[in-house]
Amino acid sequence: MDTRTKIILIMDIIAFLMMSRKLYTVSQHGKFIINTSKNRLWTNIGTIFWALMIIIWCILGYLHYMDNTYNNILMDIFWIEISIYNIIRGSHSSEIRENGIYGSGNFYKWSKVQSYSWILPTTIKFEVSTFFKTNYSFEFTIKEELKAKVNETAQKYVL
Repeated sequence: MDTRTKIILIMDIIAFLMMSRKLYTVSQHGKFIINTSKNRLWTNIGTIFWALMIIIWCILGYLHYMDNTYNNILMDIFWIEISIYNIIRGSHSSEIRENGIYGSGNFYKWSKVQSYSWILPTTIKFEVSTFFKTNYSFEFTIKEELKAKVNETAQKYVL
């Protein structure tokens, strides 16, 4: 194996581990409480884009099957893995779950949520502790009829 093939193989393994970690997180995030996205348009566009990328990579791999080397096959697998990862990440953009919350596609356990506050009658702001101990905040717009449920959940889990 040449150096380029080894590098591509390492990239494939890293992409597989990222995808596996995201799938594990999705399976362990607990019962769905509320989806806070009021506009799912960009989520749907992102999902369609990444699904098309999977199809394109499969078609390109098929059309060039005579020229396929280990490098080409491994790069196709890499981009398919990245596409699947982004579909999974995009499908959970803004949710409140039993074991934590999704903000900007990342999952934060309740132990990482430092505080929350209502900045508008239907907008809640969460402040979370991130990997490098920096504070990060994001806002969710909640439907009026779900405000009590969100407030109850936040009070229950945020210390």
